[in-house]
Amino acid sequence: MKKRLILLGTIFVSFLSFAQVGINTSSPNTDAALDVVSNTKGILNTRIALSSTSSPSPLSAHVAGMMVYNTASVSDVTPGLYYNDGSKWVRAGGSSASNPPLNVIYQNGSYTALPTDDIILYTNNTVGTRLTLPTTGVAVGKKIYVSLIGSEDVLLTPVPRETANQYLISGQSNILMYTGDATSPWSIISGY
Repeated sequence: MKKRLILLGTIFVSFLSFAQVGINTSSPNTDAALDVVSNTKGILNTRIALSSTSSPSPLSAHVAGMMVYNTASVSDVTPGLYYNDGSKWVRAGGSSASNPPLNVIYQNGSYTALPTDDIILYTNNTVGTRLTLPTTGVAVGKKIYVSLIGSEDVLLTPVPRETANQYLISGQSNILMYTGDATSPWSIISGY
C-alpha cells in the first residue's frame, strides 16, 4: 500500500510540475504560464502610483517584465500602462503628443496609401503591383518611407516628379514626400 501511495504521489507531483494555470479554460496554452480566456471581460492590472520612470518606487527594485497601470501624474510619468525593462519604467505604446507612434503597413500586393501611413514595407513578388499615393488630406511635407523586400518592382501612381520611371525598384528603400503640387504632388527625395 505504501508503494502505491508513493507512486500515486509521484505521478501527481509530476503533473503539477508541467501544469499551466488556466482561467475560464480547461486546456490552457502549453506555452503560457497563465492563460485567461473571456469573450466579455478584460484583465485589470495592478494599479500603483509611480514616482518617475527612473525610480522603481513604490516597488523596492526594478524587475524586468513587471507591468503596472500607473495612476500618478508626477515627474515624467502620466496615468497609463507601463512595463519595466529591468532599469526603468517604459510607457506601453510609447506615444505622446511630441512623439506619436508610426503607422507601419506590411503589404504584399497593390495598396492605396492613406494620409496617415508613415512606413510601407513591401514583400512583393507579384508583377503589376501598384502603390497608389494619396492626393487629398495630406499635409505638405508629409513623408512616407517605402521599403521593397520582394523580387518585383512596384508601380507608383501618381508618378513622382523627379522621374519618368514610375516604378519603385525591388531591393531599395525610398522616401516619398508630398509637395502639394497640382501636376505631380509627390517627390522621391531618396532612393531613386
